Amino acid sequence: MKFWIMLLVLIFCWQISAAVIVEYNGSLASETIEIVSLQEMDYFNVFELDKAFRALISEDILDRRLYVNIYQKQLVFLIDSSYLLFENEIYQFTGDIVQKDGKYFIPKNFLLTVLPSIIAEIEFNGEKLIAETPVDNRIKRIVIDPGHGGKDPGAIGKSRKNFEKNIVLQISKRLKNKLENELDVEVLLTREEDKFVSLQERTKFANANDADIFLSIHCNAHRNSQVNGIEVFYLSAAKTDDARAVEALENQVVYEYEGGEEAVKKYNDLDFILADMAQNEHLEESYQISEKLQDHLISNTKSNDRGVKQANFFVLRGAFMPAVLLELGFITHKKEEQLLVTTEYQEKLVTSICKAIKEFKNKYDRMQ
Repeated sequence: MKFWIMLLVLIFCWQISAAVIVEYNGSLASETIEIVSLQEMDYFNVFELDKAFRALISEDILDRRLYVNIYQKQLVFLIDSSYLLFENEIYQFTGDIVQKDGKYFIPKNFLLTVLPSIIAEIEFNGEKLIAETPVDNRIKRIVIDPGHGGKDPGAIGKSRKNFEKNIVLQISKRLKNKLENELDVEVLLTREEDKFVSLQERTKFANANDADIFLSIHCNAHRNSQVNGIEVFYLSAAKTDDARAVEALENQVVYEYEGGEEAVKKYNDLDFILADMAQNEHLEESYQISEKLQDHLISNTKSNDRGVKQANFFVLRGAFMPAVLLELGFITHKKEEQLLVTTEYQEKLVTSICKAIKEFKNKYDRMQ
């Protein structure tokens, strides 16, 4: 029995040698990077870099490359080699990258010599790694805003039986569940029941919860009952008559339910002007999300493509993150109203939105 115990201890010691300690210039507790012995050399699992430095790691199987984004810099490892590309320079470390059990292992030599030489935020003092406190800028929290609610019914269906406020709440709840199940994110709703929430409170809620994306969900309406289709908006001055019409429709809640002209002044005062300036930083990202949303929604639903548009929605003003407003169909169009109330069609919409957000998140996270 003692023999087998000693053998197990020896095997364990052979597989795992001393971990590399990582200490941070700040209050963050130290971390360890586990070292394993493979092919008579010391290696570490590349995902230990995520644990220690909040690195984002992805692989390109076709190009045989491993991408590691760390401290807003990108390292490109050539799989099955000992080479690394960084800022148009080639670096070499001792031993090839090893693939085992679906994991990638990199020689310890890279960790103690190459990494501190190319990443200014990390240094090796002969005993341990000293690093700046890593910042995790990945998309972690999404706020979904089901439009209207309570005393504000939103658009009313052609049948006069269905209200926008109820349909978008159903869709928003489905979307929350799907995003949380398929992406590593927390999802919050500006309202979870049939209650009135002012436009200003909606973006205030998103800001207070440090949301990374704000999605305002709506159904459209038009005097002409033949008008149909899906369109996605991001914040800016309306460029077309159609966009201005939707802008007026969605902003009308301020006049009808929030106090009229006096309430409008709140959205045009200095605070909101400054908020608009802050939101301008996210316009490009808002546009990118809008494009992906529109593409997936049209592809999956085969709806009429009304395109990506710009408009000055009060509900988007003041959001300090990428923010878009989705009009998922015209409730005043007989066929679209019938579709919008069905579980099957709502699932199509939710699946499309989820795919678009996943694509944007994957791209955005890699750039951090």
